[in-house]
Amino acid sequence: MKILFFGLISFLLSLNLFAQKFTILKTVQPFYSIIEWKGMGAMLLSKDPTNNSKQIYLTLVGESDKSIWEQQFIPANNKYYYISSENARYVYFLRDLKPENGKVYFDQLNSAGNIKNTNVSIISAIKNLGYDPLNLTLKNVVVTDKALVYHFRDFNKSDKIHTDIALFITHHNLLPYAVVLGTTSDEELKAGRVNHFQYVGFTGDEICFADYSVKKEGKGWTIVKFNSKGKELNRVFIKNNISTTSTFSTSGFGTNGAYYLQSENGVQNGLVTFQNNQFYLTTITATSTNATMELHQLNDNKWEKINQLPLSPSKGGYTLGVYPQNEAMTYRVTSKEFGDKTVALFLNGATPTINPFNESVIYNPSRMIVTEKSGLFAISLPTRTLFFDANQFKSTTDMEFEFIQK
Repeated sequence: MKILFFGLISFLLSLNLFAQKFTILKTVQPFYSIIEWKGMGAMLLSKDPTNNSKQIYLTLVGESDKSIWEQQFIPANNKYYYISSENARYVYFLRDLKPENGKVYFDQLNSAGNIKNTNVSIISAIKNLGYDPLNLTLKNVVVTDKALVYHFRDFNKSDKIHTDIALFITHHNLLPYAVVLGTTSDEELKAGRVNHFQYVGFTGDEICFADYSVKKEGKGWTIVKFNSKGKELNRVFIKNNISTTSTFSTSGFGTNGAYYLQSENGVQNGLVTFQNNQFYLTTITATSTNATMELHQLNDNKWEKINQLPLSPSKGGYTLGVYPQNEAMTYRVTSKEFGDKTVALFLNGATPTINPFNESVIYNPSRMIVTEKSGLFAISLPTRTLFFDANQFKSTTDMEFEFIQK
């Protein structure tokens, strides 16, 4: 009898190791697409197939076996730019990336399912810094847990000075705050002594930017943190204690403005990332016979290697774009010899994963870190991994999900 009892318990426990299923029923309109909100779940999109109604309906699927909430918005001209980040409790659907006559228009959605359609003028905040908002070049748009963040650049043609500007729009009261990140001269840029500031990540209300420069202390990165109201929290210089790094090109990657704009095209000695209050550095070391991509973590003001991936030597060099996730730093890596692929370097030192790049991973970042069921849309959540077959959009109205408990 005891054997039968323990056998039954073992069988029931083993069910968690296999995929279980649940169904999301059709709402007002048929489902047609799905996008991931990393860490929160995935949103099924539905709309009127005849286009008589311009509304897009959103159904969030996550840790529960039923939908968490349903919401809708109306994108202008059926177009929007989806801005999201892991650990941010808000996502944005921008009407356009660039400001329109000094205003930004968007639908703001929070994790509770509350949506707000509005616009914010950025003119006064930028003019207070002494710059014309209509003459700035947009470099990036990102979302953090506390603010929507715009990164602009000004170029003064007479003195050949570039000025990087960050604009924070707080989620709750939608007030804009603008700050100058720093300035660089054309001469220093061409000589390779400095680089432009880049957004590198956030933790809570710490929003972080970094630039590479050569100082008396040595080569390294100036790291500056602001809060969502534009107050500078600290500014430090972190030396590069890795002597064998090679330069590579950078590109935008993920659901951010830099990817949509394709505006990141600089050359870097390393990519700094700030995630969960920890700094990481991605480097490439290359010779004529071999190359290695390395992920380092900052400990006691020194970079320590925590993962690596052998690469093929590349005569034309590599291009990297990074998308931070809680489990791994994930990348789009391209070169003539390596091809166009995604790479995940796990923070716990686990074996890296490599896959051919597909545009779909932009809206499904978990796919880069989940190895099971490679043909399906994958959503990594704290307690389970969801799987979804997008072919269902062609043949059925109710959507079936599988899940495996972690």
